[in-house]
Amino acid sequence: MIEAFLEDYSFKIEKKKGILHVNEESIEPDIHRLNDRLWHIIHNNRSFMVFVQRVDRNNRTVILSVNGKRTQVRLESRIEKLLKALGMEGTLQKKMKELRAPMPGMIHSIKTLEGAEVQAGDPLLILEAMKMENVIKAEGDGVVARIHVKEKDSVEKNALLISFE
Repeated sequence: MIEAFLEDYSFKIEKKKGILHVNEESIEPDIHRLNDRLWHIIHNNRSFMVFVQRVDRNNRTVILSVNGKRTQVRLESRIEKLLKALGMEGTLQKKMKELRAPMPGMIHSIKTLEGAEVQAGDPLLILEAMKMENVIKAEGDGVVARIHVKEKDSVEKNALLISFE
């Protein structure tokens, strides 16, 4: 279950046995994903165009445009609520210390700089392995302390690629 907060209103969203429940009321909206940021939803004979403008994973917020009206939604999971109640809300944020090569390959390109702040999901580098380009993304938040490789370097599995502060 996730609790969503919109300005002064909150509601609980849960999917049980394939059915969507909002505040324990089952609903069956017609949802179509048009692309990675645009959704068309029909519910109770009303049409909604929902555009995802920005996702902030650190603060668990999403900025949406619903039929042209901008709104910010803050999301909180059951686990986050429990950790918050116990005074441990920061424990879910993952801090990185280092990035190691997941496989042998060649560094195709580096997508970050030393001193850059990165968030979970940010692309850090592209590792070419077996004629495929693999985008290596940040697994957590951090600041790039040192980049240990350069473009065209060959690396072995588990080689240290980037260190974080």
